[in-house]
Amino acid sequence: MVKLLTDEQQEAVDWQESLLLTACPGSGKTRTLIAKLVAEIECVRGTPRSICCITYTNTAVQEIEQRASEQLQAGDERYIYVSTIHSFCLHSILRPFAWLRPDLGGARRILTRDSPDFEAICQYAAAQVNLLQLNQADYEAFESLSVDTNGRIIGVALKNDAVCRAAPYFWARCAQLGYIDFGNIVYGAYLLLREHPGIALSLCARHPWFLIDEFQDTTELQVEMLKLLHATRRSKIFAVGDLYQSIYGFTGARPELVAPFGVHIGARSDLSLSLNFRSSRRIVNHAERLFPRLPPMTAAGSTRDYPVDPILIRGGTVFEAITEHFLPALEAQHIALGDATILAKDWFSLITLARELRDFGTPIVGPGARPYKRSRLFAQLAEQLCGAIVEPTGDTTRQLERALFHTVQDATGQARLGLFGFAGRQVLVRLQREALRLANLGHGAIAWLDAMSQATGDILLRAEYVDRIQSGLFYASVQEMKADMIRQKVDIFNLTIEHLGLFASPTRALRLSTIHYAKGREYSAVAVIGLRTGYFPFKYSDDVIAEKRQFYVAITRAEKLLMYVAERDRWGNAPSPFLGPTGLNVLR
Repeated sequence: MVKLLTDEQQEAVDWQESLLLTACPGSGKTRTLIAKLVAEIECVRGTPRSICCITYTNTAVQEIEQRASEQLQAGDERYIYVSTIHSFCLHSILRPFAWLRPDLGGARRILTRDSPDFEAICQYAAAQVNLLQLNQADYEAFESLSVDTNGRIIGVALKNDAVCRAAPYFWARCAQLGYIDFGNIVYGAYLLLREHPGIALSLCARHPWFLIDEFQDTTELQVEMLKLLHATRRSKIFAVGDLYQSIYGFTGARPELVAPFGVHIGARSDLSLSLNFRSSRRIVNHAERLFPRLPPMTAAGSTRDYPVDPILIRGGTVFEAITEHFLPALEAQHIALGDATILAKDWFSLITLARELRDFGTPIVGPGARPYKRSRLFAQLAEQLCGAIVEPTGDTTRQLERALFHTVQDATGQARLGLFGFAGRQVLVRLQREALRLANLGHGAIAWLDAMSQATGDILLRAEYVDRIQSGLFYASVQEMKADMIRQKVDIFNLTIEHLGLFASPTRALRLSTIHYAKGREYSAVAVIGLRTGYFPFKYSDDVIAEKRQFYVAITRAEKLLMYVAERDRWGNAPSPFLGPTGLNVLR
């Protein structure tokens, strides 16, 4: 049993029926979820059953697996199944049972934004409805396509009429080329569960508990799937979330579904985690001004008495606010760059800033930081290898394994699970030794990329993970990376191994991030930019409360230092109303 739980956390873990647990920011939600996971293993150890934990991102999956492993007995890993909702639907429902619906097809590759065919598929579908010029918003709409229980489009794509009309052509083209998108993974799994009750019976015979993380961001489709699972009366549900942190409405998330779902499954819903172990009392007080909680959120961690009030910077440019105020504040408070982040509503707002900070000499990670496309075949493996050279950590092997697996999968179109076994470790050792040898030659990052990409192809060819043609793709991708850098006007001859390693081990760099990407994370210092009327909240938004929740998530990422940046824009807009009397009331 996990020790050092609060009374609130312990009561939640001890509850033996279905539960909807409200957790304020920084309240130890993940610790509580893991404690429940570990506790329930006692009832399945020595059986074919396991506890299923579904969370929102792959990063959260890795964190839960790693932290749970520290508390498990030898061999207990077989009794836990931690997954994203998409991975659960794909591996536990769609692939084993797709044969029951011929329209779902056989094994398909997952279509992501980084897939080489993604833009071509979008362009093909758009052309069928006479949309010939696609912009960034169109690609984002295609990427986020999802449907409700009736197969109707929901989320951000619903606001793009052309993409809605092109969606059937998009899905048909995906199937034709052997792809399936994330939306159809969940929808296909739901159809199978709805039409074949035996699947739910099978899943619930395997999993007596379903632990659901970030439940406030669950869609109608996911709620209906959970209802079908609960209807078997074989499994219970332990769901953790916070309605004030529901910020994924653009994916179809509907926080108003939470309470009715709790009633439907007879879950207890009066328990709350109210102690914030992350932020100072001064930051917590600002959060409470936005959304007063009952019971109130209370600062209870080691930073609770940190003596710095949140800071408002008005006027000037974002670059000036960061370089003249935020960076000096980090230095004055002895906060490392790697413990700080700049948050914005969208990537576009960060790209120009990233280039300015890079030119200013500030190490950064985030949008605009990479001088090449992240989707280049050799890019992520190269970054992880450089990170292992510059700053090896306890997670180095795990990160390298994942990078190598995805790189080989992208090169061959095949999932080579053997890379996670002994043979894969041997390949990793060879790659690391060669990477270090080439780095020690001291010829710079460009020469290293050329040589290491060829060496990687040779090593994987000898290990029979790629064929001869595929082995040459790594060197070719480096030439694409160099072309990207030249277009970005990067001084490639002064690019170092350390620069590449930043993206694998960003502890020495200032992180630039969207608020959505930062959710679930925490930083010693946070600067929130773009706090202008008409932008935050967006002037055309039809859900200002949803944008207020997004702002709430941003400020509750901060532990010690919080800065609001209401920069000047060309229209002379005033600072965001969220900073005014109906929000934080910090404007003077």
